[in-house]
Amino acid sequence: MRITLSNNGKQRQAGVALITGLIFLVMLTLIAVTAMQSTTLEERMAGNSRSRDAAFQGAEAAVRAAEVVLSGASLPPFNGSKVGYYALLDSGASADYWKNTHNWAAQSVAYSGALAGVKEARFVIEALPPGSGGSGGDDSLVAKPLSGGEIFRITTRGIGTDGTSSVILQTTFRRSI
Repeated sequence: MRITLSNNGKQRQAGVALITGLIFLVMLTLIAVTAMQSTTLEERMAGNSRSRDAAFQGAEAAVRAAEVVLSGASLPPFNGSKVGYYALLDSGASADYWKNTHNWAAQSVAYSGALAGVKEARFVIEALPPGSGGSGGDDSLVAKPLSGGEIFRITTRGIGTDGTSSVILQTTFRRSI
């Protein structure tokens, strides 16, 4: 008795199943790699945002420290003899000056407190001449001269722990006489 094998297509289908499985495996790998790249990018963005927020908090803390100095009973001289305390700087209102030109390490006062996530926070105080502009104290947007007291411009810079995130803040402070 002879047994004959019929060729009903089973041998041809085995190869097609393997190729189909490999195609699905490649597609799943591409999806996984894309998901990992997206997750890595989002993680870096979150880290940058955290560092910038820390730099902002450092700059805010330096503003408060400068306000404490200005609220004291006596003030340092604003003639450049003490680092960080100056008369009106010619470029003091220019953002470009504070970002690119000012020597923060040598010409500013370091914030002495400890802040988590902040690499450095520093401030500069400028004594503005009498009659300098400022808010009139009402809700209008018209700048009016302040009367009574001395006016100072405080400029601060905070740097996050990564060393690349920096925030510069500037505000005015009126000291009542």
